[in-house]
Amino acid sequence: MTDQDTELRALLHAFGELLPPDGSSGGGHGQESYELVESTRLHLGSALAAAPEATARLAGQVFRLLAAEHPRTSRLTDPPIGAPGHRAFLERIISLLQEGSWEQRANAAAAAHRIPSYHDRTPVGALRAEYPAGRVPGEQLRERYARALRDGSRPAVPYADLWPRFWPAAAECFTACPDREVRGRLALAFPLEHPGHLPRAAPVLAAARRITEREPGFHSRLLAGSTGYGTRT
Repeated sequence: MTDQDTELRALLHAFGELLPPDGSSGGGHGQESYELVESTRLHLGSALAAAPEATARLAGQVFRLLAAEHPRTSRLTDPPIGAPGHRAFLERIISLLQEGSWEQRANAAAAAHRIPSYHDRTPVGALRAEYPAGRVPGEQLRERYARALRDGSRPAVPYADLWPRFWPAAAECFTACPDREVRGRLALAFPLEHPGHLPRAAPVLAAARRITEREPGFHSRLLAGSTGYGTRT
């Protein structure tokens, strides 16, 4: 283990100590507690982003934290999407949907929402370093900048084939979860209908539909076909 690993492990532990153990949205109250959590998250996110190799080595601890809170920002999801990568990230999320509290599973499912919007900033950063302020070669730079943006949004390893595994895993959580509010968060993760659904997902999707039809107002988005992470990638 490197010194960088040791520092990151300590930061991960410190942030984990500030979060509820069951993944709920509870925890400390008051402005002081809020500021401590946010400042620690900011510091941890910057440290993870600056050390992709260490982030990949400590992926297990990183993913445990992702399940510990709802990902309101990409501060802690972007680094592990970048390293170990989109595909490894989604594979780990799928496994997290099968363990822990219902809150933790809902948090893990929500983290998957961040995958398609992730952009590797390295190509754009390299371009900015090549052309410092005041040296703008016009059309050539615009073309290269557009290419850098495309390169930054392209995963190193394709992962779209994993979404049909993710959706029924999220639907399983949805149908089994006894908490109405948590179930409402899980409902955002999967579509009831999609051409990519695997045949074996039919029973759990049918069960999910029965639940939504009992509460059509609460699950209006699911019934309208406007849910499902990864359906627009």
